[in-house]
Amino acid sequence: MKITNAYIEKWIRDYMSIPENNTMKEFEGPAFDLPLVGFSSATDELYPFYKRHIDPDFYRLPQEWLQCAFGKEYDAENVSVISWVLPQTKENRDKSRMQDDCPPMEWQMVRVHGEECNRNLAKALAEHLTALGYDAVAPMCSDQFSWGDSEKFVKISNWSERHTAHISGLGTFGLCDGLISPKGKAARYGSVIVHGKLDPTPRPYKTYNEYCQAQNGCTACIRRCPAQAITPEGHDKVKCILYHAQAIKPICHERYGYDGYSVCGLCQTGVPCECGIPGKEE
Repeated sequence: MKITNAYIEKWIRDYMSIPENNTMKEFEGPAFDLPLVGFSSATDELYPFYKRHIDPDFYRLPQEWLQCAFGKEYDAENVSVISWVLPQTKENRDKSRMQDDCPPMEWQMVRVHGEECNRNLAKALAEHLTALGYDAVAPMCSDQFSWGDSEKFVKISNWSERHTAHISGLGTFGLCDGLISPKGKAARYGSVIVHGKLDPTPRPYKTYNEYCQAQNGCTACIRRCPAQAITPEGHDKVKCILYHAQAIKPICHERYGYDGYSVCGLCQTGVPCECGIPGKEE
């Protein structure tokens, strides 16, 4: 069968509508709200731009991921990228908004079990497309996915879900480096690369930070950051990472009795871009 944007978007939404596919496990209710889906072509000029900008020897182009997965070369003209936004639920956003030093336990579980749902979605979609006769790979699920150190960016990965979403018409970056989509900044992202032609989603923005209101004087995420890692100049990743290790983990242990993987993300709630694009209706 010939795959289309509409077919894939429906498949993703149907998959995430099944409760066991969208769960925080320890807590009732879904991990995420309804997904937002976008598409891009491997020929998009931003893919080679990011390869040069991030690290030309480390970051991989979409067709390079397929080549690594299937051991043959692919023409970028026939390679597409499927990207999605998984928004945090209103209940979790409301609870996180009330905190000023560490997110609630539900937020931690979205990072742990919700991200597991995200990866399961990517793996299931890639397997489904491959079964239909289209070579497909989910970089985040691949044993080839890796992180690296960078003098320029502190930490980099050889595939970025946020940058892929930006290329696929799903949003622009905020001052804190989060992606602001029509569903807001409080979200997680995923993608699958497929050997097949899909219609790219038009990018309704011209600059990488068009939706961020910092350029208009907004300081909400600066004020929300307990690590003081966000300034008008941008996001200090070192301060952010240190706060996770030195503050978030001890707070989670004392407050929740939780010693697993813990995160912050307070800059994603209590801000104008929490659940939408500031000044624009969804």
